[in-house]
Order: sequence, then structure tokens, then C-alpha cells
Amino acid sequence: MLRNKDAENIHALLTLPDDQFWSEIKGRANHIEIVEMSTPEKIEHQEYIDNRNAFLAHLGKYGGVYKSSMVAEILGISRPTVNKYGEQSKIIVLNWGSENLYPVFQFSTDENNGERGLLKGLPAILASLRNVSNVRKCNFFTREIDTLDKALDKPTTALETLRKGATEEEIRQLVRLAGIFGSPDAA
Repeated sequence: MLRNKDAENIHALLTLPDDQFWSEIKGRANHIEIVEMSTPEKIEHQEYIDNRNAFLAHLGKYGGVYKSSMVAEILGISRPTVNKYGEQSKIIVLNWGSENLYPVFQFSTDENNGERGLLKGLPAILASLRNVSNVRKCNFFTREIDTLDKALDKPTTALETLRKGATEEEIRQLVRLAGIFGSPDAA
């Protein structure tokens, strides 16, 4: 095990007196064993990391994420204002360690479906999703719903509805659905 993990340093150990050599070997072997040992905490942490990475990959289907500087440019505001918008739930912000990430799907510079850099209807919907985590907010926009238009052949998502240029009635329905999203009444 030591040869595989510590090959470059093993030769330096051979110059030590026997008692120091064995002490150092035991210490390194214990260190390697402890680092590689699988514990419930390590398993849980790895699952957390895997889930976060899977979530980012899922957001990749909808354009990925922006950093604060790009959002500031799109919205024509300062970076501190971008952070404030995130804190006030005016936009979805994902606190990803030391940086904030913003799902691309919530922004639009198209006149048909955008207002001031955001998808038309997004602020009203986010106001109804105040008590929901930002990850769940993303889920609200990307999950299939079938209550907007019964004439549709297949279910749609809130995001598809907004991107096509939602009518005021469709936005009202999405706001209503957002208000009950995650509550026991949603069933």
C-alpha cells in the first residue's frame, strides 16, 4: 500500500534509523487507512456533492448558470444590486460555496418574452415562491405541469410557457400554482 501511495518518499525513509523508520511507516500507513476509510459521514458528504453536480448538470439543459458579473451586465445593475435582488427573491440565486450562481433560464433579452432582462412574469411568480428554497424554485420552472392549457397534447413547463411569451392569464395561473407549490394543498 505504501509503495502505491507514497512511492517517491519511500526511498527517503530507508535512510532513517530502524525505530524511526518503523514509526514513520506505521504513521503513514495509519494516515492512508484513515483517509481512505469509508464512513457514514464521508458517504453522506459524497452523496451531497454528487447531488449538487447532478443538479448543475440538470440546469445545463436549461442554459446553465451565470455568475454575478454577467447578471449585472444583463440587468444593467451593479453586482451588489444583483446580490440584493437574490436576497430579496427577485431572482433565483444558488449559493454555491463561495460564489453565487444564477440559473440562465430566468433571463431574457427578447422583447416578446422579457422585461428589463428577466422573463416576463418571473418577478410575480418568484414573489409567490418566497417560502421555497432556490433549488425548489428551479424545480417549479422546469417540472412538467398540465393545468395551463387542456388543449395541449402534452404537459408543458412553466419555463416553456414563459419563454413562448405567456399571456396575462397564463402568468396568473402560474402565480396561483407557485402559491401552492410545495404545500399540502398542492395535491
